[in-house]
Amino acid sequence: MNKRKENRFSKQLYVALYLESKMFQGLLNDFSENGLFIKCNRDFPIGTVIDIEIFMPDRNNSLLKGIVKRNIKTTESNRKYGVGIEIIKKDMRYMTFVTSSLYEPVNQDF
Repeated sequence: MNKRKENRFSKQLYVALYLESKMFQGLLNDFSENGLFIKCNRDFPIGTVIDIEIFMPDRNNSLLKGIVKRNIKTTESNRKYGVGIEIIKKDMRYMTFVTSSLYEPVNQDF
């Protein structure tokens, strides 16, 4: 049974995660209007508030703020963790990106 409230979209984009004046790199794996799943090489504790910069295809970056809701270990050697983030602040670039008809929803049964 699918518990998701919104359609999820698949797109791989580079992201920068900012926490306590440190920057970490990651790869956006999938996203929705109010959430992201990012693969990275660092584990972030659940409840951590984090600033996120998405490097958009049109070269206009999007700036978000989110809270870590889920983290898992992955099998990838260079991106050992997956982080589920609930977006708590977003910009218009991100909303335009989400509502774009260029991307198809991914399978929501996982």
